[in-house]
Amino acid sequence: MDVKTLTKITKWMETTDLEEITWGNGDDKISLKLNNNPEHSATIASTMEPVLSPSIGIFRFARPGKTNHLKAGASVKTGQELGVVEVGKDFKSVTAPFNGLLKIISIEDGKPVEYGQPLFFIEPK
Repeated sequence: MDVKTLTKITKWMETTDLEEITWGNGDDKISLKLNNNPEHSATIASTMEPVLSPSIGIFRFARPGKTNHLKAGASVKTGQELGVVEVGKDFKSVTAPFNGLLKIISIEDGKPVEYGQPLFFIEPK
């Protein structure tokens, strides 16, 4: 297959929504793949790490009788209690897995949570 024909096919493909084509002419056969949709190849990178719910239950920022004034942008230390998940009369701690900055709080006090649900996002220091 000559370059002229290949160029014509490629230009034609760019005017369609086709991403792949196989074309043959006699003994010549060619398969072309185009990426006309750059969103498919876009990558998103983040240094933030999620802090996940340890179980299903009701999320609380603090245990009964305690206070916890967490805000986005606060520094957190490894093992610091960020909140608890109330499961019946039991409380499961939600702790910071490493030192960092609390970037996103994605839960409200008193809301139900699922196991593995992201509650916070921390940017490691």
